Amino acid sequence: GKFTPLSLSSTNVYVNGLPESITDNALEALFGGYGKVVSTKIIMNRNTGKPLGTALVRMDNHQQAAAAIEGINGRQPFGSETLACRFANEKRLSSSSTTNLYISGLSEDVTEQSLKDMFGKFGNVVSQKIIINRNTGLPLGTALVRMSSNEEATACINNLQGVQTCPGRFLAVRFATEKSKKGTV
Repeated sequence: GKFTPLSLSSTNVYVNGLPESITDNALEALFGGYGKVVSTKIIMNRNTGKPLGTALVRMDNHQQAAAAIEGINGRQPFGSETLACRFANEKRLSSSSTTNLYISGLSEDVTEQSLKDMFGKFGNVVSQKIIINRNTGLPLGTALVRMSSNEEATACINNLQGVQTCPGRFLAVRFATEKSKKGTV
């Protein structure tokens, strides 16, 4: 994946607490008061097709993004819900640890394609790697998947955790830790 230096990525604002009725136009109007809105992306719940109440807004520069966060965080522009605004890359360890997922509980007949299909419902799969048992040459039921953003990776965890893959097997999905050097794809 392309690495975005912090100075550039800090034009992205993550906003939470939005109503289900939120539209891109409403977001643009709200954030447009603080500068030029480059793009907006409302995060959808893939199961219901309704907005999750979160969105990503990219501003033209860091100052505008900071002004928007300052101006919108803690306010209630859409009624009852208080909005939480922060830089989209804040409180993150590093870009790689937060887009890489470690999955266990997969069925032995899992393929890279089926893995991609499963995780692709929640975003853009950058890469995937099925862990093979060195002795038998068969899949161990574990894999690594890298998504293109932390929000997508989080959506995978929220939606796939505990899903049954075959009788008696359930998915466990978590962020791959930096400690294991093998934990990146």
